[in-house]
Amino acid sequence: MTTTTTNSTVINRQDPAIEAYRLGLLGDVQGYISQQIASGDMPPDYQVAGLAPSEQAAIAAARSGIGSYQPYINQGSGTIDQGRAAMMQGIGSLQGTGAMYDPNAYEAYMNPYEDQAVQMALSDIQRAGDVQRQGVKSQAVGSGAFGGSRGQLAESELDRNTMQQQANTAAQMRAAGYQNAQQQAMGAFDSAMGRRQNIGQLTGQMATGLGQLGIQQAGLGEMASGLATQDINNLLTTGATQRGVQQAGLDALRLTNLQRYSQPYQQYGFLSDIYSGVPTSQATMTSSSAPQVSPFQTTLGLGISGLAAASGAQNAGLF
Repeated sequence: MTTTTTNSTVINRQDPAIEAYRLGLLGDVQGYISQQIASGDMPPDYQVAGLAPSEQAAIAAARSGIGSYQPYINQGSGTIDQGRAAMMQGIGSLQGTGAMYDPNAYEAYMNPYEDQAVQMALSDIQRAGDVQRQGVKSQAVGSGAFGGSRGQLAESELDRNTMQQQANTAAQMRAAGYQNAQQQAMGAFDSAMGRRQNIGQLTGQMATGLGQLGIQQAGLGEMASGLATQDINNLLTTGATQRGVQQAGLDALRLTNLQRYSQPYQQYGFLSDIYSGVPTSQATMTSSSAPQVSPFQTTLGLGISGLAAASGAQNAGLF
């Protein structure tokens, strides 16, 4: 460094050789920057990893799965409607099963041949009476009392007994027919009411089963949708991991390219700091996979030999 004093003014100047090196370095930097601008060489762009195949599959599955549960819900709703209709039918079957028995219902179960049977029984009794009357007459003739009061009295008594027997027989036969018809009518009524009640109960049970089946069918849609959602989430998770790895690779590539792009500027700055006598922050750069070397050797190894600044530094015996 030289010092010049003029009229009490002190001017400090660097060694002309060092100042020449700095000027040469400045020219090299300007030339390099101009070259970079002319060639369009810019810092590397940021890159964003695209969707992983698993993520694309998840998106496609989500789109195709929209409304996929609806057929299950429609089917379940239809089954529930069938159960509701069956329930109404069952209720209809139970209507009237608590009604009172109609006593006149026996008429439909009366034996249509009852009158003929009764008349035949009366005829049989009459014939038996006639036979007895003939015997009474024969006895009266044999005793010489034919036509007398005793004979007439015996015939009257016989006629009375015959008519009484006919009346009793007819009453008994008709009463038995009535009771039998009533029993049949009541049995048929009870059976019909029981069948209707059974039909109503069975229909109700079927309606309940249809309702439960409809709910289960609709639940299948919910379960299928839930499983599909789980698959989609699994695909998204897997895809996010894949995309993260890809993005990390892109970021590492950009950082590498950025370091390569910045390397010349760092080297120029390093030389400028050396010439200025100020230590540069880049002097601490090391490599984990190779032994540390002199920054000047690194500079030479990266192809900055031949620059005026490097030549000046070598002539000055800096390395």
